[in-house]
Amino acid sequence: MEANAPTTPVAPVIVVSGATGGMGAAVVEELARSDATVALLGRDAGRLERTRQAIEARTGGAGRLVTYETDINDSRSVDATVAELVAGLGRIDGLVHAAGDGPLAPLNETTDDMWQATFNGKLMGAVRLTRAVQGPMTEAGGGSIVLVSGVFRKDPDPLFPVNSAVNAALATFGKAVSKDLGRSGIRVNVVDPGAVRTPLWDEIAKTLGDRTGATADQVTTQVAAQTPLGTLAEPSDVAQLVAFLLSPAARHLAGASITLDGGASAGL
Repeated sequence: MEANAPTTPVAPVIVVSGATGGMGAAVVEELARSDATVALLGRDAGRLERTRQAIEARTGGAGRLVTYETDINDSRSVDATVAELVAGLGRIDGLVHAAGDGPLAPLNETTDDMWQATFNGKLMGAVRLTRAVQGPMTEAGGGSIVLVSGVFRKDPDPLFPVNSAVNAALATFGKAVSKDLGRSGIRVNVVDPGAVRTPLWDEIAKTLGDRTGATADQVTTQVAAQTPLGTLAEPSDVAQLVAFLLSPAARHLAGASITLDGGASAGL
């Protein structure tokens, strides 16, 4: 090769948990369109494969999508997946933790199981994944981690006490480890979406409607009307922000929590 011959850019390897969910799948698709190699994590192998095929069909085969059946509630499963992934793909450049949902339930309707399941999946899932990818990312010279939390982190809602608490904990975790991992060139940031038009939102809107005597469409219209920008976010809005945070364009952004809610939140 000539001394000044250009080198072919190497596609980044990005791991996405919750890859079959509305926001997770949108992140996978956005990254695939940028020709990244994306590892989709989830507990349902069939659903992972259907998601992979659907995204490949929409993107025309852009990027490279691989699936790993993984239980982020189990550290052994996470560690085994990351080891297999590094062995097969060579490295890890980015992690997006988009898994973990919490219940719509005021305090007196919550159970210990609700609290523990949400903490274990959303918070401890982030802990397990971040801990597992830290070594490979450090060996590769750095990387980027994006934790998808939620706007209730800074604007808690009485109908979502579980989500409010877990989101706050997740953001605190992200801030704490950003100071540690930054020394190894690993950037950690948090994205706090508000209402996003996903199948999960449809379920939430129906449940809210059942409580108030409204339809799901009426709830959605009301929430959109209360948003300064007049609309709910789309999954692609979240995906584009995540892709930016993973990219070199955000190279000096670390330890940040960015709200994506159309201006609806009253929190600072």
